[in-house]
Amino acid sequence: MQLRAPPLRFWIAVMIFFTTFTNYMLRSNISVSIIKMVDRKSKNFTPPCKEGQVKTNATKKEEINETRYQWNENEVGLIISAYFYGYIVTVMPGGILSEMLGPFHVILWTSVGSAILTGLTPICAELGVYGVVANRFLVGFLGGVAYPAVNVLIAKWAPPKEKGKFLAAMMGNTLGTVVSFNLVGWATALWGWAWGFYVLVFVMVVFCLAFAILTRDTPEKHPWISEGELAFIKEAQEGHVSAKKKIPPYLKIILSIPFWITTIAQFGNLWALNLILSYGPKYLSETLGFNLKASAGLAALPYLARLLTSQVFGIVGDYMRKKEVMSLVKIRKFFIIFSHFIPAACMFLIRAAGCNHAGVIGLLVLNQGFNGAVVVGHLISPQDLAPNFSGTVYGMMNLVGMTTGILVPSITGALNTHYEMGLMAATIIYTIGGGVLTASGVAFFLFASADTQPWNEIEE
Repeated sequence: MQLRAPPLRFWIAVMIFFTTFTNYMLRSNISVSIIKMVDRKSKNFTPPCKEGQVKTNATKKEEINETRYQWNENEVGLIISAYFYGYIVTVMPGGILSEMLGPFHVILWTSVGSAILTGLTPICAELGVYGVVANRFLVGFLGGVAYPAVNVLIAKWAPPKEKGKFLAAMMGNTLGTVVSFNLVGWATALWGWAWGFYVLVFVMVVFCLAFAILTRDTPEKHPWISEGELAFIKEAQEGHVSAKKKIPPYLKIILSIPFWITTIAQFGNLWALNLILSYGPKYLSETLGFNLKASAGLAALPYLARLLTSQVFGIVGDYMRKKEVMSLVKIRKFFIIFSHFIPAACMFLIRAAGCNHAGVIGLLVLNQGFNGAVVVGHLISPQDLAPNFSGTVYGMMNLVGMTTGILVPSITGALNTHYEMGLMAATIIYTIGGGVLTASGVAFFLFASADTQPWNEIEE
């Protein structure tokens, strides 16, 4: 039996996966590195759950003679949120930039720039807290264009009935977080916190080379595509995606109720995601008492669950659409139960787990595992509402949603300072997250639309 080579769009999906993988890798690494960059010993800090500390015989080996900084909780929160200040500047322009110039160059050259800046982080730290803040702002500035660009790539390459799988490929971000937490934790423990940044540069070099070789803006521009696959994609997309370029109808988008309902759902989703991303390692290390290696590995488990379940949800969602089990909008609303309501319940139950390590880890894993349903819930809505302007719509949606990257670290830092990183702080932080997730899910469940909007049309 002769094996058939996968279609070229499979490799595009792989590159989409690794685009989001590296984007989140460079976004999340600071949450682990900051634990060792800050000098806790001088503050006689002890985790509230003393009985939960992980015993290790390698404590002395982990002590490396390196510079530590006397940064307080507010300064740490500012460093973590600096990425998102830069991100929200470019996330909306990233959509139109990708639609006009093509996603290939947008993704490639911003990735190169992000790699260089990440390698320079230890030098910036010598300049003080604002040196790191400036560095992280610029990394976020370049990273903000990635997701709008990926949405443009999906719109150009994905047949409509395969979009669930392509959206599932965007869950490379979860594996990026898993790898970042563990790789940075491992490098930091062995060689010092500066190597937590250096090792990521090597990963970025490999990605940029592979992306440059395998990816092109559209099927028509790719030198390796077969005539059969090109004809199949063009026929499937006929009437959905235009080859012409046009300035997006911003006013009509802003006045669109379906756009705002999707944006509200994304706001809640990103609040929860950024909460676990920025606060997860810190919570496990400084509240529950895990050491750095254990914190990095365990904090990555929820994202690993999200990666696996998103693939399953993507397949199930595409199957339901092909078999017409229910209308498209009902499919989107059905999966919001898994992406928003169940994860919210898990956050509300964090207080009940207290210092029970297994209970806390289990709830965080369930939270992110069920959240993988976003790939066939609200996250695919820009492709439903406006495939011609999906990058712009996603960028505008994320512009609002990514304000959570500023709000969450700020609120977390303030609560940790007030309650001295105790269990009460964690309870309030996770309860707020669950409430935001629930409210945004209710809005989408009641009012969402999956119809292609009139402002999507481009006259040929």
